[in-house]
Amino acid sequence: MNELHKQLQNIIVMKVGPHSDMSLLEIISSKKAEETIHAVHYWGYSGVFCQPKPVQEFCCNSAQAGVEPKLVLIETKSAYSSKSVGVVHEYSIDGINFTPFQAPVQLQGAHFSFVSRNLREVDGFSLDYYTVVGGKNDGKLLSQHIRYRVNKSFATAYIPGTLDADRNPTNKSIVWVADLVFPYAIWLRE
Repeated sequence: MNELHKQLQNIIVMKVGPHSDMSLLEIISSKKAEETIHAVHYWGYSGVFCQPKPVQEFCCNSAQAGVEPKLVLIETKSAYSSKSVGVVHEYSIDGINFTPFQAPVQLQGAHFSFVSRNLREVDGFSLDYYTVVGGKNDGKLLSQHIRYRVNKSFATAYIPGTLDADRNPTNKSIVWVADLVFPYAIWLRE
């Protein structure tokens, strides 16, 4: 395991790409600008994987164990487009009580959002250094899980010597990493 993966022990990994007529670099730029206003940025998402309550539990357990949870964003070339994309105006940390955002955020067409800061590009990341946490693929290498239509997952760095993955991974790549911060994930409403 290399130094990068020692720093990224407990992660939530998500595929990201162009969205709503914005390139990934434009989205990243908007998130960095958003952080100057809110002290955090919001990375929106939808779907059945990594809904806010399990995200909050995973991150709280990680933080209580002394390991700061991270969000790892892996670029996909697939563009997302929708004719029904709406702008989000309110959020909730419990899925029940909603509060308006105090200033505009770039969250279109998402049902949930990760709450993070310090978005940065890192090189040398490999899915082969992680195992899936939870679900039917619990303990499986992340590289065997994040593919096809699976676009998000909880994962933890495995202990060297415990898996067949103790080899030099060949699929190292550049990813975007952010520090997940309380409340870690929120529900959104238009």
